[in-house]
Amino acid sequence: MERIPMARDTDTSDASEPPTPLRLYPSDFTAPSLSAPFKVDEGYSDDTRSQPDKELLRAPLDDVMPIPDWVLAHSEAERAEIAYGLLRTLRTSTVAALVEKLTPLLHMDPVLKLPPEITSEIFSYLDPQTLLTASLASRGWQSRVSDSRLWKELYIGEGWRVDIDAIHAFEQDHSGLSSPQSRKSRSRYADTDLGEPKQKKRVPPGWLDSRALSLEENGSTAPDLQQGPPKADKEGDQLMCDAADDRSTLLSHGPDPGDKRESTREILFPKPIERALSQPIKSSLLIRMPNGSVKVNWPHLYRQRRRLEDNWAKGRFTNFQLPHPAHMEESHRECIYAIQFIGKWLVSGSRDRTVRVWDMDTKRLWYRPLIGHTKSVLCLQFDPRPSEDIIISGSSDKNVIIWRFSTGEKLHEIAPAHDDSVLNLRFDHRYLVTCSKDKLIKIWNRHNLSPADKDYPSVHRGCGVTYPMYIVDISEMPSPILEAEIAKNHIRTLAPYSLLMTLDGHTAAVNAIQLTDDEIISASGDRLIKIWNVRNGACKKSLMGHEKGIACVQVDNQRIISGSNDDTVRIFDHSTGAEVASLHGHSNLVRTVQAGFGDPPGSEETLRLEALAVEREFWDAQRSGQAVDLSAAALRRAGYQQNTTGSRNPRDIKALGAHLPPGGGGSKWGRIVSGSYDESIIIWTKDKEGHWVVSQKLRQAVAAANASNISARPGATLGNAFAQLPIPLSVPPQLSPSTALNQQGNSSTTAQQPTTNQPPPTLSQGEGPHNRLNPTTRPILATLRAASQHVQHALPRIAAPTPTARIFKIQFDARKIVCSSQDPRIVGWDFVCDDEELDEASQFFTSL
Repeated sequence: MERIPMARDTDTSDASEPPTPLRLYPSDFTAPSLSAPFKVDEGYSDDTRSQPDKELLRAPLDDVMPIPDWVLAHSEAERAEIAYGLLRTLRTSTVAALVEKLTPLLHMDPVLKLPPEITSEIFSYLDPQTLLTASLASRGWQSRVSDSRLWKELYIGEGWRVDIDAIHAFEQDHSGLSSPQSRKSRSRYADTDLGEPKQKKRVPPGWLDSRALSLEENGSTAPDLQQGPPKADKEGDQLMCDAADDRSTLLSHGPDPGDKRESTREILFPKPIERALSQPIKSSLLIRMPNGSVKVNWPHLYRQRRRLEDNWAKGRFTNFQLPHPAHMEESHRECIYAIQFIGKWLVSGSRDRTVRVWDMDTKRLWYRPLIGHTKSVLCLQFDPRPSEDIIISGSSDKNVIIWRFSTGEKLHEIAPAHDDSVLNLRFDHRYLVTCSKDKLIKIWNRHNLSPADKDYPSVHRGCGVTYPMYIVDISEMPSPILEAEIAKNHIRTLAPYSLLMTLDGHTAAVNAIQLTDDEIISASGDRLIKIWNVRNGACKKSLMGHEKGIACVQVDNQRIISGSNDDTVRIFDHSTGAEVASLHGHSNLVRTVQAGFGDPPGSEETLRLEALAVEREFWDAQRSGQAVDLSAAALRRAGYQQNTTGSRNPRDIKALGAHLPPGGGGSKWGRIVSGSYDESIIIWTKDKEGHWVVSQKLRQAVAAANASNISARPGATLGNAFAQLPIPLSVPPQLSPSTALNQQGNSSTTAQQPTTNQPPPTLSQGEGPHNRLNPTTRPILATLRAASQHVQHALPRIAAPTPTARIFKIQFDARKIVCSSQDPRIVGWDFVCDDEELDEASQFFTSL
């Protein structure tokens, strides 16, 4: 038989000439190899092949000619030479078809080869923008990037909070599993992430390869982060399951009439669930799972939270007010000193001596005003949960009243609770803590309390705390004797709201307090913040830093934030008491402050390491001879102004040994909101260097004007609009409200005691809500009400006195700020901006 040599340089692309036949002989495979003489050592042998690999080569394929064993007996380099010689004998079009067929082998997609739980762990190290870019690689990547569990971790990692209970309730309410059969089909221990990639599921051999070969590439353009992650394609490894069917295809297209997998679908999805699957999902917030249940779409939730935070950063909001402009008759009659909102409920306390409960959805009163105090209501707290169902308010009349939230019923009154005005109060399920202008802090029990209970006071043998005579020191009393004494009624059980102890350590009015699990934090006009042990009343430490009296305080696990008559907001390290930031932006007393730092989970150790790094920089600067470790006055004399808003410059460091870095740490989404007697609200955020800066300055008067919009009310005439205007403040006609406030004994010019919770002059006992118009205004108003249709053109010339807008209280959550002031209206800034998708998602967002 004639042997025809391989023509390596012959052009075989001409289709007019038949290809030269190739004949192979065993001796051809003993020829010298044409492969490169030098090979890079990659740490393994290309010639070494495992037994499964060899079996794979020998395995017959349906569309490939079997390879003889004598060919496989040669090395891989020799087989490559043979393959190259064969390819040179083929036409170009045939070679191109072979290359296209080999492409899946040349470009293996690791995302499709690896289990979903592994790719999810890998993707968790990427930022959202990089993830969105990666999702463009293919539909398989897009599906894995859109994994709900991944975006849930990203959401939490940003430091954002979410109401998990509300999410679970929402999912259950919208689930299609309502029939007995469908309830039986639900797992006894429901997985909160049902429908997401599962671990340790066995995959049939060849399943991934067959899916990978059928995968099509996606050529879409890069999405914008504001548009959220691309919608998950139904291809790819959404579920790793034992059944060799694509559930996502079944869900999206329905069964093929000729598909034998329909029987599998009937097994997987009983008929009640089948009907539930056919129900459309109207909201992008929900995803229908294969078993008929509904889960929250975490990529959508993440995108909406980013949009909401962007509205905060760019100052996009709408204003609202309580009461609704069409129902001004429901408003307080005088300035509002205290507010608190939880969910849809808001409770306010006013100088008009009433407590009012508002429905924030309708902007209306929920029921009649609560009347019981005889002077201004200065402070309050409420809990609407059925287990608590309570409002507690404190007043200038020295009393504390406990109300039932759901009905407004007066349950109990502590009279008197203090020897002077009750300026603030806090409670939890164990204790009620009150503070007063009489310089004292008092702790009361909420429920029956026996000496055998863990919440019973332990007596502290030190100064600063006193106990009533009925408090027994049980520290040295053996347990059997204690139980016997209780059984004989020699030691009585305390009734609810009995005084447990009195804390005496401040030298001026105690203006604000906070209650945590084990501590009470108090702020006073004596410029000190004190931390007390709630169980025995011992003073643990005192924090100094403010130059004038302190009006407000807030605390989290790591920080204490305060506002003062020195016009500053300051941040202290909770554990060491070191001051880590001082914010200057207000021009008058900072009356109220709230902060959210957005700490991601497990941030304590990260913050401690950051603080140590700052200290090392400080000591390095000192060793190098820089001008550090000097007093602020010395630096000012040298012409250097310290930056105390979070700078890490060694010359700006005010304290060493703190567990927090300068500025207090927190995520990039952290914010502080403060309200002042300068009639402004400041939103503080961090710049790229971590310094606190004024992001926005809001004006209560502007918000009130935007929210009222009286002339635009449908069905409202100017006449009845005038009749519903807020009634003027009850101050002597010769004094403006601001003048009346400045004449209080607690003057803003006094360093020892700032203008804080002290109220303006109260009404006389005989003065009622219908007696508050001055003699000049009353007959004019009556005339206008009687003939408003004849004098509408004259009404704009007559206006109610414009109240000043000193801020008394602010509170914010994830979507809004609410403010009370000298204005009888409550005003707010809503950063959802009437966006339906944001409004729907915001029900799950909680503050930072």
